[in-house]
Amino acid sequence: MNSHLSQPWIPLSRIESLIQLEPALAVLGLALGAWLIYKIFLRDISVERHTNLKNLFSNLLMHMGLWIVLFITYGLLQKGIVIGSTLERFSSYLGLVTLISGAVVFVKTCRILLFEYLFLGHMNVGVPVLLVNLFTLLISICMTGWIATEVFNVRLAPLLATSAIFSLVLGLALQDTLGNLFAGVALQLDKPYEIGDWIEIKSGPEKRVGQVYEISWRATLLIGLSEEALTIPNRMMAQAEVSNFSKKQGAILRSQIFKVPYGVSIPEVKNILTTAATKVLQVRKEPAPVALVSETSEAGMSFKVVYSITEFGSQFMIANGVITACVEALENAGIRLAPQRVQIVPEATPALSQNIQNAHQNA
Repeated sequence: MNSHLSQPWIPLSRIESLIQLEPALAVLGLALGAWLIYKIFLRDISVERHTNLKNLFSNLLMHMGLWIVLFITYGLLQKGIVIGSTLERFSSYLGLVTLISGAVVFVKTCRILLFEYLFLGHMNVGVPVLLVNLFTLLISICMTGWIATEVFNVRLAPLLATSAIFSLVLGLALQDTLGNLFAGVALQLDKPYEIGDWIEIKSGPEKRVGQVYEISWRATLLIGLSEEALTIPNRMMAQAEVSNFSKKQGAILRSQIFKVPYGVSIPEVKNILTTAATKVLQVRKEPAPVALVSETSEAGMSFKVVYSITEFGSQFMIANGVITACVEALENAGIRLAPQRVQIVPEATPALSQNIQNAHQNA
């Protein structure tokens, strides 16, 4: 009875074979390499990214300090262990905690390295946290499976086979969630848009415009033109028609329409409008603004001023500047905008119809 109780639940021999100095030094070297990459190659990143990495390194340092203390304590206990003693049982438990702590340090180091890799490849645009979280989850699952197999001799293959029915039920229950997850992964691989891009989403009759702020495992978060937050499920994003204005290599075209009365010089009006639009600061000089006669009506002629911009998010402020400059330029030239004409015709009577017909004949 006492012999049975003295047997530790966690095999000490397995723990001893896994906790070695060489793997510990390798993990410490990996963490040091991540720190050197940050200090040497990522000095010019944004303040927000500096803050993010500093927080990650602070968290890593805290876990690393705990792991080192556990590692040293376990090593000291190993020198005075007597087989079958209470110290052996305590040492096996401490060894398991040390092993788990080292695995946590390894996962956090890998997470930092992935962040650094994404920062190096996307110096001017945002990086998707979704990929980092999925990578961290996969590494954590692998480390958990490795510890379960090596320490407790758990055979994962039969366990996974017997859980097939449970996985099917869980998959049906989480169908929408998993659909959003895999749609988010597909969007990250295809990259129709990235963080910081201005996009327009058309899904049926609905149309939404915003700047991509974050891509999570469930949805894409946009900041609209009025600073409102738009949360759109990833599956809807994958099925919708997406127009990316930030991917355009050329200019973004916008236009404004001005209606002037008949009797003015068409070349003069065109010159006034293009000159005024060119003077607006955020309007691109190349290609230069152009003015076209787009329509004629009873009230007058409609001139469309077509200009190009670079910042999609500032289009309304730029439009305000273009409209103000063009209206002031027309007024300075003595040209007023044509008022809208509305003809009200009362209910027709024989006498009224005859009067209208006579008026047209006299005109």
